[in-house]
Amino acid sequence: MEEHEKPFFEAMLNVLDQVDTWRTRIDPDGPRRTVSAGSALAGDDRRVSPYQTSHAVWVALGHAVDHLHAHRTVLRDAGVIHLYAHYSLLRGAFENASTAVWLLGPFSRSERIVRRLRHLAADIRNGERVRELLDAPTRRTAAERLDDLKAIARRCGLDDGAATKRIAATEIVQAAGEHALMGERVAQLVWSLCSGTAHGDFWSMVALADRIELPGAPAGISHARVTANVERLYFLTYFAAAMIDRGWVLQDQRSTGLYETP
Repeated sequence: MEEHEKPFFEAMLNVLDQVDTWRTRIDPDGPRRTVSAGSALAGDDRRVSPYQTSHAVWVALGHAVDHLHAHRTVLRDAGVIHLYAHYSLLRGAFENASTAVWLLGPFSRSERIVRRLRHLAADIRNGERVRELLDAPTRRTAAERLDDLKAIARRCGLDDGAATKRIAATEIVQAAGEHALMGERVAQLVWSLCSGTAHGDFWSMVALADRIELPGAPAGISHARVTANVERLYFLTYFAAAMIDRGWVLQDQRSTGLYETP
């Protein structure tokens, strides 16, 4: 680590101190905040039962916190800064936190319900692809399960086609960026940089890593020493933590108090 990068490394560890509080929240044996009767989230849960939105949010935030904790463990406890692996962990943190924010963000109950049903539809389709690869038996077809979601949508006075429309991670991340106040452009940038590195894309390595050209390369070929850029890693960590924090804030707002909306 270069001397000028040390302040960014310390700032990154300070941001990651929040992980301890969040891990306490997702600990099954720790104190848990329940969804209060009369709250917005309680109303959402009733309408989409047995596919409660609060359960999906809890799982998404649990995944996000777990990934960020692993990121901190490598940095602080193992004392290692990997060139690529941290971005896969940050992607898992940011993408799952974005899902929680996307589910909870809209003020409109109808939009929150549609998003929850679309989230479920994506899970059904993704699970079905794996079931087919395994040639595993099933009691109910994917089409039958999707029909259940359509029935919930109609019961709530919503369009069943919109409620089972396919969704991409980019849509979730961009919308979550608006709800998290960082904006869809920043959210898309953070997610794209982390995803690109997780996929091994050359462009993301060029964007994120430090490169020092080395002599002796043949004509038309570049030899370079590539190292992690701690400053850029810090900023991606900052935004991943910010998205998780926004998820918890929205979870608390939607699950406490009398926020019932039509």
